[in-house]
Amino acid sequence: MALGTEHYLKLGNFFNQILAQYNYHVAPIAPAGKPGKIVKTVREYRLQLVDKNRDTSEKLISNLATILKSASKDISGIQYNAISPNSSKFPSYSFTFDGQKFDLVIGKGANKGENFETNTVTGLATAFSTRKNGNDYADLIQELNESNDDFAKVEIKSVKQRKGSTKKEGVAIEKLGAIIGDIVLTDTTGNDWFISLKDINGDTFSSYSGAASLFNAQGELQPKSPGAEFLNAFGVDLNQVQQGFDLRNKKKAIRKRIPVEKANPREIKKIFERAWGMNYFYVRKTNKPLGLLPYSRKTMGWKVFWIDRANLNDLTNNIVVQEIRYPTLKSKQITIYCGNRFQNYVIELRNSKAGEYPNDTKFKVKWKNSQSI
Repeated sequence: MALGTEHYLKLGNFFNQILAQYNYHVAPIAPAGKPGKIVKTVREYRLQLVDKNRDTSEKLISNLATILKSASKDISGIQYNAISPNSSKFPSYSFTFDGQKFDLVIGKGANKGENFETNTVTGLATAFSTRKNGNDYADLIQELNESNDDFAKVEIKSVKQRKGSTKKEGVAIEKLGAIIGDIVLTDTTGNDWFISLKDINGDTFSSYSGAASLFNAQGELQPKSPGAEFLNAFGVDLNQVQQGFDLRNKKKAIRKRIPVEKANPREIKKIFERAWGMNYFYVRKTNKPLGLLPYSRKTMGWKVFWIDRANLNDLTNNIVVQEIRYPTLKSKQITIYCGNRFQNYVIELRNSKAGEYPNDTKFKVKWKNSQSI
């Protein structure tokens, strides 16, 4: 007889009991587990750290098989998966109990970016409330004030991490700050100010949809797809893209030649405008010199500027494609190098789930002498 929700909830409570000493529990959002994210016949429980700043995942991974064996003689087929069948990045233990297959997915500690964001929120909140000078976050507040005169005139009453959708589709460029921002500062008039926060290694500033449409399931490039239209804007030779993947996958099919389009500066500007968005603070921790850009005043610490229409134009006007790298036997990535007099960029189309064909597009800022953001 199939297990019901009540039984799954009891199992979740049982897992919490045996995992507590390892700083783990079942994700509170799904205490009874749920059908596997990918393998639907499996009951999946997501395990999370209780204290996210204390990563005990390795200890749990080393001991979980023994824990499960001693928990019940009815548990069988215990197997460790370096990558869970139901996750793109986390390991798991799978087993069978009472005729049902289970997958315990072991989430790891908060990554450096998450810790950095949490610490910055706490630091800013403290700095705004105490008004003390001379610490890192007081310096950041001064940078924010220098970057936007209107912001300098208001009092901030709350600082919090933004929650909600990150989809940009259908959102006006002028309102993308509310989507792009990681931190929300609310002033005493009820107005929200958004910060897009990057750590020292945070060179990625945007993602872009459409990459997954570039190829069909048979590995055939789709020249009318959104992914192809994106590449055409940069003058990418789609024939070379197809050729590279055919070489990688030992395909010898004869392909119909696809016309190659010239890079289109107008379309490139539109793409980068949506990638950047506007009406938010771009904030990046740095240990590099800031150079000559007018958006930041300090030489070390934080790079801060307010992206308004003028600054957005600086970042997106007259972008020239400098180099395109195509897939080879050693790389499945499509890489576009481009830039203007203010900023150099790298665009990467790759598969973020260890698959073969692209499903993800990343925009990165690249150091340009001393003038990069």
